[in-house]
Amino acid sequence: MANTRGQDESVLERIVPNGLCAGCGMCAGLLPDVLRMRTDEYGQYVPEPAATDAKDWGRQSLQVCPFADNEDNEDTIAAALFADTEGIRHRPETGYYLQCFAGHVTSEEARMAATSGGIITWLAGEFLAAGTVEAVACVGPAEQGPNLFEFRLVTDPAGLVACKKSRYYPVEVSQIIPKIKAAPGKVLFIGLPCFLKALHLAMKVDADLRDRIAGTVGLVCGHLKTKKYAAYLARHCGVREDQIRTVDFRLKVPGRPANKYAFSVSLRNGGDDDDRREILMQNVWAGSWSNNLFMLQACECCDDVFAETADVVVGDAWLGEYLRDHRGTSIVVCRSPQMLDVLDKGRKDGQLALTEIPVEKVIQSQAGAIRQRRDGLQYRLHLAARKQQWRPRKRVAPSAGAGSWLFRRLQRLRIKLRALSKEAFLAQEPSEGLDLFIRRLRPWVKMSESINLLRHAPTALKRKLASLAGARGKGDRLH
Repeated sequence: MANTRGQDESVLERIVPNGLCAGCGMCAGLLPDVLRMRTDEYGQYVPEPAATDAKDWGRQSLQVCPFADNEDNEDTIAAALFADTEGIRHRPETGYYLQCFAGHVTSEEARMAATSGGIITWLAGEFLAAGTVEAVACVGPAEQGPNLFEFRLVTDPAGLVACKKSRYYPVEVSQIIPKIKAAPGKVLFIGLPCFLKALHLAMKVDADLRDRIAGTVGLVCGHLKTKKYAAYLARHCGVREDQIRTVDFRLKVPGRPANKYAFSVSLRNGGDDDDRREILMQNVWAGSWSNNLFMLQACECCDDVFAETADVVVGDAWLGEYLRDHRGTSIVVCRSPQMLDVLDKGRKDGQLALTEIPVEKVIQSQAGAIRQRRDGLQYRLHLAARKQQWRPRKRVAPSAGAGSWLFRRLQRLRIKLRALSKEAFLAQEPSEGLDLFIRRLRPWVKMSESINLLRHAPTALKRKLASLAGARGKGDRLH
């Protein structure tokens, strides 16, 4: 292993020890002789040294890290990309936008095979078919090795079929960044907000990469999960981790609302037909996304929901008027005239059913995630500062009073559940089932559920509870 003494501070000293590595792999992708990615015991990617004596690599690794304290953040990157676009507008919740839509592909088969409205796969196919790009960098099933999913370079529209669907599973780009740089043609890059921020930071320092990227498509993001999340859900289906062939985190269920989806797992059986088992997510213990089980710690420090550096971002239309349709509907925030032209053509050709919606509807669709990245982040930054934990400058300031008393209490519980879920599953893995895991987490999950009930109680009741809490003294502690 490389001796890091005498080097400038790097991601290994600044980012990883502070729990801020999102495992994107951009540092290892640009510095393949210096860093490589590994999976830690909790099922998340982190960089580690490779055998080299390269100079000045520490500074370079931090230059491309989305959670380092760089001079560029989502605001400055997005302003350089979009601020001069005619007709562009801006909201702090969403970033820049030209137009916002709700909609889906008109092909029933393609829509049912997608996570929501199928628009990302359609966009990627249009770019490939038109020859605008020669490859699409996106996530698909891993071709070999122990991982379920990985970043791939797809060069054929037909190859995009395998890359449909959201993958609540960690992936990293260290293997495809050198391929993108070496390829002769242009690439469309599809990724989560932190991955796209890292990509733009890397393009700033690497001319070859900058020349290859023709456009970016972002995904609306709640948070990232470790690899153990898939194993946790599979255990609810009676399936061990070593039996998993592949999983579908977002199986649509006819007759049920779009947000009442199922999880399915296909077993390794050596035959052509998979033995597939399913479970409704509402029947998964502590299955609510808000419990933060298996969430990466870096996500506690993120303030980007709508992939603000992407040319276009697509997510779920979590709005009452669309939830009744189990086939799924997407929200789209378009920032690039080029992307807008492609969407308009798809609508005119009858391939897309798109309705323009106000940006307020987009914000409403992700209200919970925005609250976490604003009020929640302010309070979490305060907690980190109180513990003297290093955090990069964010676009919100630390605040001890962000949100209500119940909301702050809930933030502490979610931090607890994030960390405890990883430790508890590690202890559970050698044995069957989930009894140990559930026993260790049950008190905290019940407390979280109770607080959420109180948060949604009538205003008068909440005032009374807050008054009682104040009378008991400083009760804002969770051990």
